[in-house]
Amino acid sequence: MLPKPSLVLQVKLLPEDYSEAQAAEIKRSYMYLAQSVVSELPEDERAEGNLMRLNVRLMKPYWNPADAAAQQLWSESFMPWLANATRNMSTAMHNFNTVLHPLGSGNVTYEWVDFDFSPNAVLRVKMDDENRIPSAAPAFCDTVRSLCAEGALGEDVARVRIPSLASLEAQKAAYEEELRQFREARAAEEAAECAPAADADPEAAADATEFEAPTDAESAAEAVDAAMDWGDAGADEVDAGEAGSAPEADEAAATAVSEPVFTLDYAIWGIEKADGTAVELDSRTLQR
Repeated sequence: MLPKPSLVLQVKLLPEDYSEAQAAEIKRSYMYLAQSVVSELPEDERAEGNLMRLNVRLMKPYWNPADAAAQQLWSESFMPWLANATRNMSTAMHNFNTVLHPLGSGNVTYEWVDFDFSPNAVLRVKMDDENRIPSAAPAFCDTVRSLCAEGALGEDVARVRIPSLASLEAQKAAYEEELRQFREARAAEEAAECAPAADADPEAAADATEFEAPTDAESAAEAVDAAMDWGDAGADEVDAGEAGSAPEADEAAATAVSEPVFTLDYAIWGIEKADGTAVELDSRTLQR
């Protein structure tokens, strides 16, 4: 039977989210998955936001794909375990924010999750908008392992960030612009619906409001008959108008632009070097 890795969780929280009660609650909530260490995020890492790190360890070689034993251990034991551990951790992180906590502790929203395979590689992956680890995270780990073996990531790699910080900022900016344009278009539509009809005929409106009372009984009867005839015809026109407008309403509803939704693209990776520099890598083409 092939051995399985061990897991230790290292949680780093922003100062405003950290307390002794919070640390105790996190340890209690995750104890069925792994031992947890909870600490306050250092000031120089504040921009990263709350971080969950999965420290993965295995005492047998597993990182080199060219080693047959290591490859068997990776594919038959490590990867299934990693997929299961990621799924369980993701669920636990999400569920933590759906229950009531003791006084002094509260919900935690994580910005990033680390997969620490030291001394081989460290991946930092952006959490999704539901406070879950993306389901593709184990596949990211598998790809990084292969790229490390091929030397495609270069030397002195401190961390692989998915997506890169530049890609993340560009995606956020594009979404904000799309949202701004949507809101402007919606506001213009609402203003147009509330505005009076521009092509109204003032003379026709004036004629419609002018009415001369009939001077004799015969004229009065004729006026009543004419009004009844006009009412029947007007009703027919209204019915025809409503029937004709239904397809137009359906077409308008079908072509209406819905509010944009931010969907994170993980394709562009950041290869962060030990000296603090970073280069981007397109994981689809492996082009820098």
